[in-house]
Amino acid sequence: MNSTNTQNILSPQSQQTGRVRFLWFVRINTLSYSCLADSIFILYAIKLGAGDFLIGLMSSFIYLTMPLMIFGKRMIQKVGAAHTYGTSWFFRNISAALMILAPVAIKQINQTTGLIILVVGSFGFFGFRSIGFTANTPLIGEITDKSNRGNYLSKIWLQFTIFNLITLIVLMFVLKQSESTAAFQFIIFAGVIFGILGALLVYRIPESINPKISAGKSITQSLAYTWKNKRSRKLLFSWSAATSANMLIIPFSMVALKNGYHVSDFNALFFALFHLLGGIAASSFNTIIFDRVGPRPMLIIYSLGLMSSAVLWIAAPQELILFYHAIIFLINGMALAGTNTALSHYFLIAIPEKERVGTNIFLLIISGATAGIAGTILGGGLLKLLRIFDLNNLLIYRTFFVIILLVLIPLFFITKKIERIEDWHVKDVLKILISFSDLRALFTLNKLEKNT
Repeated sequence: MNSTNTQNILSPQSQQTGRVRFLWFVRINTLSYSCLADSIFILYAIKLGAGDFLIGLMSSFIYLTMPLMIFGKRMIQKVGAAHTYGTSWFFRNISAALMILAPVAIKQINQTTGLIILVVGSFGFFGFRSIGFTANTPLIGEITDKSNRGNYLSKIWLQFTIFNLITLIVLMFVLKQSESTAAFQFIIFAGVIFGILGALLVYRIPESINPKISAGKSITQSLAYTWKNKRSRKLLFSWSAATSANMLIIPFSMVALKNGYHVSDFNALFFALFHLLGGIAASSFNTIIFDRVGPRPMLIIYSLGLMSSAVLWIAAPQELILFYHAIIFLINGMALAGTNTALSHYFLIAIPEKERVGTNIFLLIISGATAGIAGTILGGGLLKLLRIFDLNNLLIYRTFFVIILLVLIPLFFITKKIERIEDWHVKDVLKILISFSDLRALFTLNKLEKNT
């Protein structure tokens, strides 16, 4: 049972308990996520015969379902953030179980019916995620304070990427034994079980009365605050631009690898390992630097990483080269972990506690809609259009990333317009990154602070 506090502030002991329990939720939920989303999800859809546009659409559901967060707001107002999270996560995984039936429908009825079931299951999976994710940032805000927030957010991403890496290695072993549809069904079933266990765990995160109070504000009030406040308005534009950039690079990198070079499912997951290693590297570094330099310069640096990934795809060799393509996925992993951590950190610094639930909803809904449209229409639609010109597979993806790079340039300038809040200049952070002595001093200082 969730230990919701009737006071306005959790005690330091309750916050510590909450941080420990939330990290365990992250670990178990990551086992579920690794089996249900990202690389496995795309490979499963390709195996069932889904085309580029359909894959782009399903990948965009994570953003297109963001308006459902309004239901999450109402749930938080009634039952609190932790119960909202847990209940939504339970039904999220029940929806994922529906995708197991897609191959059965293809075999017994026809492919169209099977793909419809796949789309409906993925929509429910991401829809309930959106409802539950409404509680994520307010709940993290409850169990952290200004002194440990950047470190803890980075630690969450670090735990996520480590457990994702471990799970992916196991999944590679499974798929090396068999790349059959039945193997993917087994993986999805395992993900559902882990997801339900995670849902039960998140119920036990302590919280104060603040999330309920914040969720009690009307939609109109929350929208007015988000738009009229200069800092939150700039954050909205920056969040939308950064999320759209991630959407246009990361899922389509896996599609380009799979369809452009015709690699096996096992080899595709091998490159996904480098994506996770990039996330681990970035998150490990973020734990010692975010609270010192601030989120804005790191957001700008990681956004530049996405642009460099597009450049590498444009110059990609005709034959698959392990080192070259591994670098692309390494950069993607660093950029995803870095931009998400920076945006969450900035949000918790810039937005007052009483405004977090409503503001968080509108930031995620609007940025999600923008990214979803970018992934479906610009991403999936562009690939579908390029196939008309009878280009070879690799040339299609090179051309695709040329156009995407042209889109990323204005998105980058929108991202960097975010307001400064007691943070360093980008050039000063870059000086640290290229200086071995500065990096060593930073690690030493962090170690001393931990010992203290």
